[in-house]
Amino acid sequence: MFLLLMLLLISCSTHNQATLKQDLPYKPSESRKIIVHNAINNLGRPYKWGGDSPSKGFDCSGLIVYTYQKVGIYIPRTANAQFSSGKPVIKKDLKPGDLVFFKNPTAQKVNHVGIFIGENTFVHAPGLGRPVSYGCLTNPYFKKYYIGSRTYL
Repeated sequence: MFLLLMLLLISCSTHNQATLKQDLPYKPSESRKIIVHNAINNLGRPYKWGGDSPSKGFDCSGLIVYTYQKVGIYIPRTANAQFSSGKPVIKKDLKPGDLVFFKNPTAQKVNHVGIFIGENTFVHAPGLGRPVSYGCLTNPYFKKYYIGSRTYL
């Protein structure tokens, strides 16, 4: 009986995962291009705490939510929740569209996120008074406070 129940659970789990992947409107490589394109298209938009659209402006996690929704992927709203629920990626294995996370020592949890676009560069909404812009993983500040990367693709 136990074996039958386990087989049923495994087959349901496998079926659901396959269905979810088929429901995505784009292949992962196309999704990566679209995410990067949308991130770059929002360069210069104003920072707005709680913002998640070009018309309102963006905070860091709002930019992530917005760009991922463009490919039919709905992820958590906060940087901390995005870090907690994404699949870990080693820094050297980053691909465009993956997420890079930062935490300064005074923060209790992850407090910043950006979208990796390649060659140590990411797009992010840096903070009050500063628009959506490029960041570099080799910048001493970001190098010091980098805590990991995640993917949803």
